[in-house]
Amino acid sequence: MRHKASLELFQYWNALRGRRAAPERAEVDLAAIRGLIADMFMLEIDAAHRFPFVLSGTRVNALACVEQNSRSFLDLWPAHEARNIGAMLLTVMDASRPMLATATAAPASGTDLDVEILFLPLGRHRQARARILGLIAPSTPPSWLGLRPIENLKLQSLHMIDDAMTQREFDVRTLFRTALASAQARQRDTPARNVRHLRVIEGGRKIS
Repeated sequence: MRHKASLELFQYWNALRGRRAAPERAEVDLAAIRGLIADMFMLEIDAAHRFPFVLSGTRVNALACVEQNSRSFLDLWPAHEARNIGAMLLTVMDASRPMLATATAAPASGTDLDVEILFLPLGRHRQARARILGLIAPSTPPSWLGLRPIENLKLQSLHMIDDAMTQREFDVRTLFRTALASAQARQRDTPARNVRHLRVIEGGRKIS
C-alpha cells in the first residue's frame, strides 16, 4: 500500500477482526476513523449484483460530482470492465480476502489521476446482506476535484492482501478469470476456492 490512508484503514480493519476472517459491520466505529471518512465508502452485496453505495465520503462523491449513496459502484467503471469488477467484489466476500486496486481517473480532456482503492470484507451476522468497506485514495487531490466529474475509473492493477509483508503484481486477466468462476460458482451455491493462480500482497494475520 502506497497511501497512508489505505494502510490506516487496513490496520484498523485488521485489528477489529482479530483471528476471524473479517469483523462485523456493527463493530466498525466511524468516529474512531473519522479522519478517513472523506475517502471511504461502503458497498452492499445486493441480489442484483449492482453493489450500491450505502456510505460515500465527500471526496468519493467529488470524483463524479454527485452523491453516490444508492448508486451502483459499477457505474464508476467502463461498461466492458463492470462485469469483471463485480466478480472481483464477490471474490472479496467469498474468499474473505481484502484486495487493493490501482486505477486512473480523469475528467474529459483532463490529466489522469492515480488512485488506490482498498476493498475490505465485513461479516454479516444478523444482517440480510454482506457489505464491503473501502477507501479511494488519490495520489494528490487535483484542482478539478468536485468541479469536473471523472469519465471512468480505469483499472491498472489488482492485488490480494494476505499474510506476509511482500507485494507481487497479479496477472489481472488471470485474476478476472478466477473471479468470474468464483461468481458463477456462488450463483450455483457451490463454494469456489480455486485461488492457486493468484499472487498476493501479504500483510494481515493468519486465520486459525
